[in-house]
Amino acid sequence: MIRSSAPTRIDLAGGTLDLWPLYLFLDNPPTLNAAIDLYATAELTPRRDKTIVIESRDLGCKARFRSLSALPERHPLILLIKLIRFYQPKTGLHLTTDCQAPAGSGIGGSSALNITLNGALNRFTKKGYNREQMIDIAKNIETQVIDVPAGTQDYYSAMYGGVQSIQPGIVKTEPQRLPMDLKDLNRRFILCYTGQPHYSGINNWSVYKKAIDGNTKTLKSLSRIAEVTRQMEKPLAQGRLTRFEHWFNEEWKARKALAPGISTAKMDRMILAAKRKGALAAKVCGAGGGGCVAFFVPPRKRENVIQTLQDHGGNVLNFKFVSRGLRVSRS
Repeated sequence: MIRSSAPTRIDLAGGTLDLWPLYLFLDNPPTLNAAIDLYATAELTPRRDKTIVIESRDLGCKARFRSLSALPERHPLILLIKLIRFYQPKTGLHLTTDCQAPAGSGIGGSSALNITLNGALNRFTKKGYNREQMIDIAKNIETQVIDVPAGTQDYYSAMYGGVQSIQPGIVKTEPQRLPMDLKDLNRRFILCYTGQPHYSGINNWSVYKKAIDGNTKTLKSLSRIAEVTRQMEKPLAQGRLTRFEHWFNEEWKARKALAPGISTAKMDRMILAAKRKGALAAKVCGAGGGGCVAFFVPPRKRENVIQTLQDHGGNVLNFKFVSRGLRVSRS
């Protein structure tokens, strides 16, 4: 059996800017994120025949196909199917997946699963792709699945873990590990699922089209996000949280201006209530419109904020920041 797992993430600043070619319009700003221990996992067991069995525990879905050639073009588990078809295993297999992130939570669950599957199938088929190649495979196949351009930040957090500055360039993207104290971050962050799932492709695609069309308001908001991200990165690169709450709030302010529906009434109520109880800053995870909200809090106010979020119908997720990325093992 091959076991594979990869972390999801909290995006700190710069999301949406990782979509090609948006970052090129803005002089290649970074995206900042941090891996968390809500993992996507996969278990792959070879079969002696050609049968392919795929099962998603978190979605409660299972399917069986007589061979590789029998895999369909449309299916609820199409991401798994497309990856299996790409890697072209020579024998049958039983692939079981799971993800600890709630569906539509905005913390990169589908991308973490994508990297997890690449890790397992790459090992199983002995294709020998390196980590950067697997990121490209994941991005391109996910684009086929969601029918809109996919960003890259989620794949880097899943692949490498830790707190990262993901630096897009003309030649290639360079991830840089930021020297943050993860135990300290654990005391200062709360992650709350609103109960409203989102679909990141919708909001990002709306923003993407407007930016390509040269919409002044959209480009102004993206430019502000880029500026905020660069300012946030400076102290993080030295392992410090200087003015972090200011830039975290500013990123959210600029992001809300990108498109209607990025913030919801429930999110606004929860953020306001949390700040009244001592939270210093908050922003949506991912593209918004639902999903999770991350809160930056003084450690002494943590429990008060958690209680308030629960009182407002939020599901506070138990998590920790982690330095590890993709892991693949064989037993």
